[in-house]
Amino acid sequence: MQPYESRITKGVGFQRGVYAFCRTFIGPFVRLALHFSYKPCRVRSRTFLCLGNHTQNLDPALMVIGTRRHMRFVANASLTKGAAGFLLNPLFGIIPREKGAKGDAAIALIEANLRAGVSVGMFPEGNRSWDGETEYISPRTARLVKDTGAALLTYRFTGGYLLRPRWAEHGRKGPMRGELVHEYTPEELSGMTVEDIYAAICRDLRVNAYEEQAANGDVYRGHALAEGLQYAAYLCPHCMRFGTVETKGDWITCSCGLTAKYLETGWFEKGMYMPFDNFAQWNRFQKRWVQEHCGELRQQTGAPIVHDDSCFRLTVKRDGVYTSLSDSASVAMYGDRLELSWENGSASYRMEEITGYGTFLSRSMYFNCGPALRYQMVATKPVSTLKYYALWRGLSGRAYL
Repeated sequence: MQPYESRITKGVGFQRGVYAFCRTFIGPFVRLALHFSYKPCRVRSRTFLCLGNHTQNLDPALMVIGTRRHMRFVANASLTKGAAGFLLNPLFGIIPREKGAKGDAAIALIEANLRAGVSVGMFPEGNRSWDGETEYISPRTARLVKDTGAALLTYRFTGGYLLRPRWAEHGRKGPMRGELVHEYTPEELSGMTVEDIYAAICRDLRVNAYEEQAANGDVYRGHALAEGLQYAAYLCPHCMRFGTVETKGDWITCSCGLTAKYLETGWFEKGMYMPFDNFAQWNRFQKRWVQEHCGELRQQTGAPIVHDDSCFRLTVKRDGVYTSLSDSASVAMYGDRLELSWENGSASYRMEEITGYGTFLSRSMYFNCGPALRYQMVATKPVSTLKYYALWRGLSGRAYL
């Protein structure tokens, strides 16, 4: 075995033991807490790449419980640093992926692990779903599957989104399920094109939480079910203004008169001016609106399209060094640029200078300007970070539908 392969497989035996211990002694409590059930399955392949749709922070643990197999997971690089990294790296062997940056390093590690006989799990959406529908999956995922030559597992979760929507301030109680959709052997994959593999991945991992709820009649009981939706619902469908949606208890409102009640099924009870039955429909509308109006939005360079004043903790990472800039920074997005301002400074970047943009959890967002400069912002007030991501995609000519 080559020295590099030795480094890749270092600690695998110990990590398999950790997984077995957690699955046996901690797994039952996790299943009980999340009301998680799964279809028993038998994975035939010794080494595989397992892809799943992403609905909960504990999806990796649930995937291991459902398949009863060890795998190293691709995860946010922040989990491999500091105290969290000191604990998680030796126990679980995380493969780091820097959000908003090119994934070449992560892909190389995935391929190296698979070549060394270590299975890998990942969630190709890159983020938990905002609206209950499986997010965009890059075709590059299918190319990775084809290039590795390893077996492919597709694992689908249902119920996880409504159990704790990504935007929600409070959790709920209700059922979550998992199932192995398909195990594609290397021989089967060799007869498929990259396009065939991509279509299979998208088909196997597609979930619409509301279709599943309607089919099963599930309910998700909890406290103040609507609170937090303003993080995701950034465009009012009645007055077409950004950032005017508010929530309190189970109710969704806007100053224009729009009202709706969020039900235990996850659907809306329509009030005044609400045209949608659920947030998946609402999110499709607002994403489409941004795409259709990005031409005129690009012309809005004198006044910001959206802005939030004194609402963010701002950190900059420059050449690998993190520096805290402010606890009350302001952000404004124009048709051609993004501007940041804080107590002792400011920064402005044109859309073409921003090479990557993304959101993390419900309140955080970040953007990169090349490989050496990264800004991270965490909202300290209930404002939408998703609107900045959606506008950046539209204004920079990137599809977001």
